[in-house]
Amino acid sequence: MARRTEPATFSLLGFRMSSRYRSLLLVSAFLVIYIGWGTTYLANHFLLRELPPFVIGALRFCLAGVLAMLWVAARGELKIQRSDWGTALIGGLLLIAVGQGALIYANQHLPTGLLAMLYTTLPLWSVALEWLLDERPPLWVLLGLAIATGGIVLLMGNGLGDNSGAQQWLSGALVLLATLLWAVGAWWLRKRAPFQSPATGLGLQMLVGAVVMSGLGLAHGDWQLLQLGQMSANGWLWLAYLVLPVSLGVYPVYFWLLREVKPSLVSTFAFVNPVVALLLGYLILDESLSLSAGLACAAILIGVSMIIFGRR
Repeated sequence: MARRTEPATFSLLGFRMSSRYRSLLLVSAFLVIYIGWGTTYLANHFLLRELPPFVIGALRFCLAGVLAMLWVAARGELKIQRSDWGTALIGGLLLIAVGQGALIYANQHLPTGLLAMLYTTLPLWSVALEWLLDERPPLWVLLGLAIATGGIVLLMGNGLGDNSGAQQWLSGALVLLATLLWAVGAWWLRKRAPFQSPATGLGLQMLVGAVVMSGLGLAHGDWQLLQLGQMSANGWLWLAYLVLPVSLGVYPVYFWLLREVKPSLVSTFAFVNPVVALLLGYLILDESLSLSAGLACAAILIGVSMIIFGRR
């Protein structure tokens, strides 16, 4: 009699699952980071009307980090290994403080859509790092990157032109540097030992990021401008949105994906975020959406699909 072969199973947070459910979970996880982080630009756009940039980041990640640590402590799982501190420093500094800090700061000087487009350089850095330090990407991944990059160039259209001020060019350069450091941090995190408790690791990274952004806010003079008593109800709602569903919902999914698939595949969120930001700007901020922008969005989505299938 033929021996029955059991289906492959995988573990997530202690639960066993078949490969079919794991595939469904991966698809769902990508949708979460695609849509969740795509809305961050809009939330920062409204919050910057009421709070200084680095104060937004410090408050957001301090509150989210404290909530994550309280949840872990309530479950009796607050166990921190010595190696966790190094990993938390990498993630908190490069992915949260630098990655999100640059985004919030640049959001003051650049249009929301253009800012999201600049973050599409993240997959390019990720693939370059994998090529240099790990392995050569498949042909489909390179073709997908080329098509998506072409879509970004088309989408930028009348982006940073000759009439742009020095502050806009400085913000653009800051975003490009931040995406490079983000890619380095994501690659580095994949190589390090995982946290014994994912929730503890998430809280530690957010608290590290909050401390760094608090220092940046102090140097930038943001805390002197803070007036929490004058915040509107909408401002508090946007801050709560960034703390709860975005920080405590999207970040755990992102860090889990970094362990499951290649960083270049996870970084495709940077290609989809501009599409989400552009559509939200069109629907909520009454920004125009031209035919060329629609074609560019289609090219970006095609390129992302090729990267996904190339990394299947």
